[in-house]
Amino acid sequence: MIKVGVAAPGINLGALVKVRKHRFHRKMLMLAIVISLLSWLILSTSGVVSIIPMFLLGAMFAHCIELQHQCLHHTAYRSKKWNRFIGVLLGLPSLVSFSDFQYSHMRHHRHLGTPQDKEFFNHDYESLRSIWKFLPHLFLFPYHKELVKSIFNTLRGKLTRGDANPKVIKKIRTEYLIMALLLVGMATVSIVFQTWIFVKLWFIPFLFSIPTHALVELPEHFGCQEQTPDVLMNTRSIRAGKIAIWFTNGNNYHAEHHWLPSVPTDKLEELHQNLAPRMAYLEDSYWSFYRKFLTHLLSSKSRVVWATEAKQAGGVYEPTN
Repeated sequence: MIKVGVAAPGINLGALVKVRKHRFHRKMLMLAIVISLLSWLILSTSGVVSIIPMFLLGAMFAHCIELQHQCLHHTAYRSKKWNRFIGVLLGLPSLVSFSDFQYSHMRHHRHLGTPQDKEFFNHDYESLRSIWKFLPHLFLFPYHKELVKSIFNTLRGKLTRGDANPKVIKKIRTEYLIMALLLVGMATVSIVFQTWIFVKLWFIPFLFSIPTHALVELPEHFGCQEQTPDVLMNTRSIRAGKIAIWFTNGNNYHAEHHWLPSVPTDKLEELHQNLAPRMAYLEDSYWSFYRKFLTHLLSSKSRVVWATEAKQAGGVYEPTN
């Protein structure tokens, strides 16, 4: 078993955790270019053809959440204020509150492998035993139900979050209020000016972004051992090509991320070689995982082996302090 936050011998953690904002600037520049191009294509096309750039724009909304995830850990910028400012903007297309996500996500990291663990998007992996039970997960119904409640409670001034301090609650309320104002603003402009621009540039892409995000997150812990704090056994990593690594913002190296969450996502690949031989759950590609997952959903008689064969979890590195 490896210890979370403790680097293995030979790894220069001090060098890995250095945040270099120019790297995130490049990611944001690429995001802006792609979104601008897709928006132009949507407005320049019509009919069925326009669905293609709408779908791709929805995929970019999902990509925004992966970039937002880096901001949650303060590994995009050195400044907490800049991480929050950019993180809030990145969450707006998919209606994801940065501060609420951060509050929940830090608890997920602390409690992973224990009964107290609960993810922000309310994944219920135990229920995913058929196509029909998978559909609510695919469209994140539980999360969006909570989202509506959070916005409603914010407007009533009654939103709470367990043991969160008042400053965090205030930030969460502010972000849900921004969402509410944004939704009302888009609806008002659409009605008054009789325009479909927000339907084309936001609502339809938003619908595409939901299952895209769900499919990116599903492999992280599904089928892994839930009742152990060992990240080599409760988390999955996936070897992926450059496009998939870019799109998921390094989320494919998820065991590495849970091991050393202070390391920026673009450096997780450097940890992979050290950790890979000891992982219990390591897939060669996203398709490799989803081939198993589809077998799991479609055939009640098939017993899917989720663990990686011929690899030992735990390895030889067991820090004592």
